[in-house]
Amino acid sequence: MKGRGRLGGRWWLAVSLLLGIGVVGCAAGYARYMGKSLGRMQNRDWAGALEKLEKPSGSTNLFLYRVEKGLLLHYAGDWQASNNQFARAERLIDKNSTRSVSREIASLLTNDAIRAYSGEEFERVLIHYYRALNYLRLGALEEALVEGRKANLRLADFAQASEVKLSYKNDAFLQYLTGHLFEAADEVNDAYISYRDAAKGYAAYEKEFGFTPPAPLATDLQRTTRHLDFLQEWQDLQARWGLDAYASKVPAPTVGTVTVFAESGFVGRKGQQELSLPIMENENAAHVWVVSDRMVSRYHNPHLYHRGKVKYWLRVALPVFEPGRSSVTGVRLRIGDQVSRGWLVEDLDAIAAKSLQQKEDSILLRTAARAIAKWVATEKAEDENEFLGILVNLFGAGTEAADTRSWVSLPQTIWMARAAIPPGTTSVVLEFINTEGSVIDQHAFTDLETNGDGPLFLSWRSFR
Repeated sequence: MKGRGRLGGRWWLAVSLLLGIGVVGCAAGYARYMGKSLGRMQNRDWAGALEKLEKPSGSTNLFLYRVEKGLLLHYAGDWQASNNQFARAERLIDKNSTRSVSREIASLLTNDAIRAYSGEEFERVLIHYYRALNYLRLGALEEALVEGRKANLRLADFAQASEVKLSYKNDAFLQYLTGHLFEAADEVNDAYISYRDAAKGYAAYEKEFGFTPPAPLATDLQRTTRHLDFLQEWQDLQARWGLDAYASKVPAPTVGTVTVFAESGFVGRKGQQELSLPIMENENAAHVWVVSDRMVSRYHNPHLYHRGKVKYWLRVALPVFEPGRSSVTGVRLRIGDQVSRGWLVEDLDAIAAKSLQQKEDSILLRTAARAIAKWVATEKAEDENEFLGILVNLFGAGTEAADTRSWVSLPQTIWMARAAIPPGTTSVVLEFINTEGSVIDQHAFTDLETNGDGPLFLSWRSFR
């Protein structure tokens, strides 16, 4: 009777674990139930998109809910409510930085999607971009500047805390935007520093992400160094990064100018790929982390196990990046007969793909360790009772899924165009163009107040 009681207890434990698969599935399926909200977002039905946005019952995906809602409110023109959501998302980043021991253990039993999601580094930084835009719409330039300063300070902290070495340590675009804001506030020295750091960041972008720095940055750097009599600094920077101030002539972001940040498409998402990894005959699977570390090596060097005998093939699931599909390859501003070219300033697809690639080994190590632990548990359960072994095996297979969560409503790319506004101008047209040079989307900014005491900063999102 005692043996039967122990078996019965284990049987109910297995059933309880199987029931838990549904909970884990909900966490892993976040992107799926965002589909209705994104569909309405593409139709610019902001109220409908907000209505379809479901608040999670727990904290696992709460960060995503806050940033998705903050972005929808931004596009809906509710700038203050948007900032409130982004502020709450920021607090969650700090709160989730202290990992829950119980969730870490649970993730080793199920999958990474049970851990509270705090965003990829670039997702966290984009919070400050949208908060800065919100403040600009609220007429609060100083508060927008604070967001610009915070962005790269926070990013440095994120990079230092990361368990892997990241290429994305300095957001060149946010530095460039901050330079614009400083110059608009007539703080030229700080503007120069931001432009210089942006040039450094874009040099890293070119190396890591294959991203060509926007030509107007050289003009901005030359202008601010001349204003400050930093002529030697300009020559040094020009030589170091091959800057050509004559490649693009753009006006300073001061009174009588408009700067438009044009967003296009949807950023790529994380999909799932399934792999089979071998446990060799001469390996003791009880040494979970030793064997999983070897599996990472075999993944990159499959020839390592060709001469050995495979004891068991483990099925694992890993996230894989699926690029966005925007048709936009350029933007331009049309002000009357005047046409000004726009420049790509942020390629979120390139950053997201590289970030996931650099975290691949860390993710694979955890995933392999989890798969080994589940296999060992199945083997022990089968030794005691065949049915119990089947249940444990089903649990292991049913909970094995890649963590594919991400901030899915972000744009794929961000462009910038800047132009002088002739006196009396009340309308500026932003055009999105494809590879053939055809206009595939456009937006007219109307009723513009061009007689203010500062430059205009505008933004618009195309879903093409």
